[in-house]
Amino acid sequence: MYRERTTRTGRAATLAARLSAAAAVGYLGVGLAAHAATPAAARADLFATPEPVIGPAMAVVGAVLLGRVPGHRVLQLTTVIGCFACVFAGSFGLAGLGFSGSDDPAPVFRIAAWLTLWTWVPSFVSFATLFPLIFPDGRLPSRRWRPVAIAAISLVVTMSLLTAFTDIQPEGDQPPNPVAVHALDPLLGTFQTVLDPLLPTLALLAFGSLVLRFLRTDPQGRRQIAWVGYALALAVGTSFLAPSPFVLVTTLAVPVAIGVAVVRYRLFGIDLVVNRTLVGAALVACSALVYAAVVGWLGGLTSGRSTVVGFVGAVAVAAVFHPLYVRIQRGADRLLNGMRGDPYRVLGRLTEVLRTADSPRSAMRQAVTAIAADLKLPAVTVQVDRPGAPPVVESVGDPDRAVHAVPLRWHDDVVGSFRVAPRTGTDRLAPIDEALVDDLAAQLAAVGFALRLATDLERSRDRLVAAREEERRRIRRDLHDGIGPQLATAVMALDVAARAVGERPERAASLVGAARSQLQESVADVRRIVHGLRPPALDDLGLLGALQATGPGLLPDGEGPPRVSIDGSGRLDGLPAAVEVAAFRITQEAMTNAVRHSGAASISVRLTGGPDAVVIEVVDDGRGCPADAPAGLGLRSMRDRAAELGGSCSVGPAPGGGTSVRAVLPLGGAP
Repeated sequence: MYRERTTRTGRAATLAARLSAAAAVGYLGVGLAAHAATPAAARADLFATPEPVIGPAMAVVGAVLLGRVPGHRVLQLTTVIGCFACVFAGSFGLAGLGFSGSDDPAPVFRIAAWLTLWTWVPSFVSFATLFPLIFPDGRLPSRRWRPVAIAAISLVVTMSLLTAFTDIQPEGDQPPNPVAVHALDPLLGTFQTVLDPLLPTLALLAFGSLVLRFLRTDPQGRRQIAWVGYALALAVGTSFLAPSPFVLVTTLAVPVAIGVAVVRYRLFGIDLVVNRTLVGAALVACSALVYAAVVGWLGGLTSGRSTVVGFVGAVAVAAVFHPLYVRIQRGADRLLNGMRGDPYRVLGRLTEVLRTADSPRSAMRQAVTAIAADLKLPAVTVQVDRPGAPPVVESVGDPDRAVHAVPLRWHDDVVGSFRVAPRTGTDRLAPIDEALVDDLAAQLAAVGFALRLATDLERSRDRLVAAREEERRRIRRDLHDGIGPQLATAVMALDVAARAVGERPERAASLVGAARSQLQESVADVRRIVHGLRPPALDDLGLLGALQATGPGLLPDGEGPPRVSIDGSGRLDGLPAAVEVAAFRITQEAMTNAVRHSGAASISVRLTGGPDAVVIEVVDDGRGCPADAPAGLGLRSMRDRAAELGGSCSVGPAPGGGTSVRAVLPLGGAP
């Protein structure tokens, strides 16, 4: 029931607004006809004010659009302002006709003259004070603005009553107010003193509320405010720079902008309109300068004016028109949108920034700054995800505004995200911006991958340094706590045996035997330490032979599964020592993992020695490795050993099932 009543009320209000607009426009038509019938000598300049043009435009726009948005307060106020402007302009025309031929015109002309005294107040003052307060959604910016709205409404009512029922306005050639209340005459000076500063103060406050709303609102509201702001700037600017007829035409932009801002702002881009306006104005100005320069120069040479001079000036303008248009359009695009219209230059600048940066992190930081500056975007954010470490984030502007996200893809891996904010006053990127952002994301993906690799290398280096120090500590402990005491004990035993060899030979022999045992244990410990540093089998059998000789039960002739086949091809002899040890340890760890965890029936190991690298492939037919399984110490050790040499080690599913381990170890500058 409530909804039906509201709908019925909205329809009635819309019908009333449309009837009022039709009546006001019709009344204006009568006034214009009367103005045309007035003798030229007695005819006042009706079009010296914008009401005859802006009045019907605002009345029609407001009344028509109320059918699409019933009850919209901005459109209702627009209709009221337009109706009063039409009444003022129509009354002006009628009053001019009535008073031009007689000092005692008919009552209808006297009423028209009385209407000209005060109908401009609800039109002009409402537009200057109330309209900015409720635009574009029909509500005040906040409750704090209620006193300003109440003051504006009070000002409209007070000024309307004073101008309608007193002689507060300067008389001039205008007849005295026939309904003036002369009892208020002593107070008119006080009213004038209060109202004169109050009107500009409220107008400035209303304009300030619109600016504040623009700064705080969302992109949708900014676009709506930008439409009306652009139209007002155009109308005010032309009033100072252009002749009166052109001002009247540009004044029509205000009601049109109001209508677009309320119902059509999503379909028309204000940035495109501003762009075309700047280009057109600059092109006209430059063409006029070229024409004036050429005509003035030739006129000075010929000492006169001729059609030939004008023709040459026109030809000069035509010759420079297209180059001027291209340069001005490019300058306007860069002023409003940066270098969006020149994507190759943007990509070239980004490539140069990435090339000259001293580190991946610095490259990412400089790239984000360059993109935001070149494209004039309010916010740009790049995030690179690092497994096992916090993500790297570089931002310019407010990261929360960067809502358009593009993944950073490097081959089949997503290394992070690239997010940008739409331009000010919009809620999404233009298609040309989206295409350029995709191209920039492809460039940034390489930097993101390099940053992730740098992080992995730093962590690997830290682990390798820690492992090296731990190994040194272990060797020191073994030498100090194991071999050292054994050798000291053996030396002491030999010293005692040397003293006892003459007197007690059997005691000397026993001590020599004990020293021999101590030395044998020391030799075993030395061999164990040496084997931990570098397996002796590598020196004796080579890489392939050492692998084939390690681990009982892993060779094909061992007892029970799995069956292991180890093959090699290419250059596997004479490898650098570091490459040999890394290849041996990685292969040994991969085979051990397959035996312990995969449940495989067979394991295939293949080593390929190339001119630049050694490739290791260990494939089993077991149950495979789960995708979400965490990397253990063995897998990290294999990857660290490969990364130390500048290579890589990857673990994944095998084509026929099971697990595949593939390591690539560069040979570097080794012979």
